[in-house]
Amino acid sequence: MYEQVNPNQDLLTYRSSIIESLLRDMAFAIHQTLDKPDEQNVHDLRRLCLRLRYALRLFGRTLPPRPARKTLRRLRELQNLLAGARSCDVAVATLAQPGIAAAVSKPETRKVTTTLAGERKRSLRPLRLRLRKMQRGDAIGRWRRRLLAVA
Repeated sequence: MYEQVNPNQDLLTYRSSIIESLLRDMAFAIHQTLDKPDEQNVHDLRRLCLRLRYALRLFGRTLPPRPARKTLRRLRELQNLLAGARSCDVAVATLAQPGIAAAVSKPETRKVTTTLAGERKRSLRPLRLRLRKMQRGDAIGRWRRRLLAVA
């Protein structure tokens, strides 16, 4: 997924390639999640947010401080929105596990699953609004320009 460190490559070039790759993947994942907010797309976007946050922390001293802090804050907010839908997905998958499914009655499982589906649907509304706003405002492009600006 990520390129290996070349011994002749400097840290700034490596940092730029990693962050550029993550931002490109994130832009694609945002588009995918807006088109089809299923379990896999939400999970992929959440993972990319986490990876980008880790990369920003790892390369923090080589990035412009203010844009890095602002991007980290926005990523944290986005991950919190994604967490609502993802938690419901995990709960439904847990209920489907053979050991748990056998211990809980069918009507009770249906009731809980229906409640979780409703909660997931409610949590998707603010997520979609945020993703549309990010897409319309070209947030990923702005992050790219600000984070990878040559000092």
